[in-house]
Amino acid sequence: MTNEQLTLLVGGISGLIALFAVVLLVFIPVVRIYATWWQRTAAVVLASVVVGGFLLGGVYGGLVVVDKFLS
Repeated sequence: MTNEQLTLLVGGISGLIALFAVVLLVFIPVVRIYATWWQRTAAVVLASVVVGGFLLGGVYGGLVVVDKFLS
């Protein structure tokens, strides 16, 4: 196994663990709190917006770091 393959494998496994953690810690409690389907749908949409905002902030922060060190 080359270094590149190992890096991709570790990155993929880390991504799956992060996805599992988000589903377990955010979306399951959000769905369990509300009783009706429309409340659950609205809560999942709002939680998705929040998670997406954090995702975009993380991507932007990572790109800033990469740009700073590669420039």
